[in-house]
Amino acid sequence: MTSLASHATFPLQRLCDSKGRLLDEAIGWSSRPQVDCTLHGHAGRRKRWNHWCITTPQWMLALTLADLDYVGYGAAYFLDLDSGQSVAHTQLRPFGLGCQLPDLPLESHAFNHSRLQLRIDEHSGRLRLSATAPDIGGQPLQVALDIQRPAHLQSINLVAPLQGGGFHATSRQLGLPAAGSVQLGRKQYSCVPGQSFAALDFGRGVWPVNSHWQRAAFAAAGGIAGNFGSGWLDYSGLSENALWFGGELQLLDSPLHIERSSQAPLAPWRLDSEDDRVALRFTPRQLHKACPKLGPFHANTIQRFGHYSGVLRGPKGERVPVDGALGWLGETHARW
Repeated sequence: MTSLASHATFPLQRLCDSKGRLLDEAIGWSSRPQVDCTLHGHAGRRKRWNHWCITTPQWMLALTLADLDYVGYGAAYFLDLDSGQSVAHTQLRPFGLGCQLPDLPLESHAFNHSRLQLRIDEHSGRLRLSATAPDIGGQPLQVALDIQRPAHLQSINLVAPLQGGGFHATSRQLGLPAAGSVQLGRKQYSCVPGQSFAALDFGRGVWPVNSHWQRAAFAAAGGIAGNFGSGWLDYSGLSENALWFGGELQLLDSPLHIERSSQAPLAPWRLDSEDDRVALRFTPRQLHKACPKLGPFHANTIQRFGHYSGVLRGPKGERVPVDGALGWLGETHARW
């Protein structure tokens, strides 16, 4: 296993060779993006996925831009945490038309359709996120957010082989400070300074036809955040479980268990690591279900939005309390 621990960004490591075979030198993790995720070969099986989630004390926004080779996928979901009102729109496009998804996680990307436009424009140290939907739940939606990329903030960048000859490359970026507003119909929602954060889930690879994964994440003031997951990497020997303290990444080596207290839709969850570095309770406030379908293919997703509370252990073993940090917990069963 190769550990790409350097913070250097160049030269980039290639993900796969000209025939689409995963390169051994790419396998491992780093705290900065270092892999060129250009995909070769595997026509019809390549996956490119960018998912954004913005959390604020009053509202949450989730945007997905995906190119699954045979179909393009754009989605927007907005949730008013105070009223419980939510709106969603999903748009498919054949053969990835209208999708502009790059091979690196820090590059501009977009999804274009007359009913849904999503655009992320990258600049040095920041990005502009915009979205437009003329009719989402019977109302027009306009999103204009400015998201900062602090130089000290690290990220999970991981490449892992998958069963059946596939592979997965990801960049998980959490705790990006967000400013700006969302206009839904006649109501405007603004970010709260110091309490509004964006997260990017960047994924590229050749994924199994039948896939299942679970992911939980949160961010709080002071550069504290957490990313936890299962499903993708169960047989790879690698893990995406990690904590951030002051923006610095700390990988979790110990197994972590994610368990629901009951089968009720909004039942609390427990997240506990065997080394006691994570002891959290997640309390959902709302959940969102989406299941886009195209013939025999589908992606059935349940995403719960709510608050995390509990205790983490910092780099020196110190107790770090978490009190009502905004986040989500989701799971997906896909055939694609």
